Amino acid sequence: MDIKCPNCSRTVSAENINIQTCIAKCVYCNSVFGFAGEVPGAAAYGSSKTAVEMPKDYSIEMEGADLVIIRSWFSLKYLGLLAFCVFWDGFLVVWYSIAFRTNGPLMMKLFPILHVAAGVALTYIAIAGLTNRTRITLNTAELRIRHYPLPWPGNRVLARQEITQLFCEEKMNNTRNGVSYSYCLSAVLGGGRRLKLVSGLDDPADALFLEQKIEGYLGITDRPVAGEMRPV
Repeated sequence: MDIKCPNCSRTVSAENINIQTCIAKCVYCNSVFGFAGEVPGAAAYGSSKTAVEMPKDYSIEMEGADLVIIRSWFSLKYLGLLAFCVFWDGFLVVWYSIAFRTNGPLMMKLFPILHVAAGVALTYIAIAGLTNRTRITLNTAELRIRHYPLPWPGNRVLARQEITQLFCEEKMNNTRNGVSYSYCLSAVLGGGRRLKLVSGLDDPADALFLEQKIEGYLGITDRPVAGEMRPV
């Protein structure tokens, strides 16, 4: 079957198609795109899982021999959190303005300290969730993960030979409103050690997409891992 560029609709020649990663490059408009969705039942190289289409908040590009996957964190849930933070932080501003203007007692100034810390943390999370991205860079030597522009834990650089397998995990979270789930991509390293690579994903398809693309590009044959999320 012919693979056509979604940007200019021209047919992509065979030498610009990577079957392992289901990624192609159009020489006419320089677009890089995934085509797994055009092949019903296609799976990533060496995987028995059904291939997952690229989620809408992701992009893929080639930088020389490097494959770069970029994920946007933006989600409407962070808008709701930011609205809550505006109310929360505004209340604290009013509280402290009264406390200092009226020269209130020391306890009045110390009592909300934990609330201030919570407000700062939640505000930072909301702003990061609306602006941050995760950049995953792959080549034959290493895998690099960076969260930006706001600093965030989880930046990593792993040598290719350290990684023996990738797998997806599901985490159940008990909240005031019931049970929610989040997903992450993890790696099995030499000696059987496990390491979380990308966490806090809202959709299992996100984790499966990353697993398939990274394993395919690095030539890792997919094998079952104890405790991994069941295929969707």
